[in-house]
Amino acid sequence: MKSILSRLFGPASGAASAHTAQSAALVVAQLLIEIARSDLKVQDAELAVVREHLAQAYALSGAELDGLIAEAGRRVDAATSLYDTVKRINDAFSHEQKAGLMQALWQVAYADGRLDAYEEALLRRMAELLYVPHEVFIGEKLRLLEAQ
Repeated sequence: MKSILSRLFGPASGAASAHTAQSAALVVAQLLIEIARSDLKVQDAELAVVREHLAQAYALSGAELDGLIAEAGRRVDAATSLYDTVKRINDAFSHEQKAGLMQALWQVAYADGRLDAYEEALLRRMAELLYVPHEVFIGEKLRLLEAQ
C-alpha cells in the first residue's frame, strides 16, 4: 500500500517539485478531511486513516502532518464548494492518481466500520467532479470491501 500511495501521490525531486508536492498534499488532505467530516462526526479511526495516508504518501513528520491537517481543515471550513480543490486535482493528477485518491477516500469513509449516506453521496459527487469513471469508483469500493 505504501509504495502505491508514494508512487501515486508522492513528492518528486527538486525545489519546484517540492512546492508541487506540498500543494498536492494539501489538496489531497482537503478531500480526505471533507470525507471524514461529511457525516458531521470525525471519528478517531477516520482521522487515523487520513494521517496514515498523508504520512506515507508524502513522508511527513508528526509536526508537518499536524500542520498539514490543520491547514486543510481551515481550508475546508472556508470553502464554499469543492470546485477549487477538485480543479487543482484535475489539472495535476493522472487517471491512475485519481483512482488512488478514490481508494484513499473510500478507506477514510469506511474507517469507522460503516458507510454513512452522506459519506457515500459526497464520494459519488467527488468521483463525478474528478472525472473518475463509475467502474473505477465502484471497483475501488469493492476492492476495499473484499480486503476487509
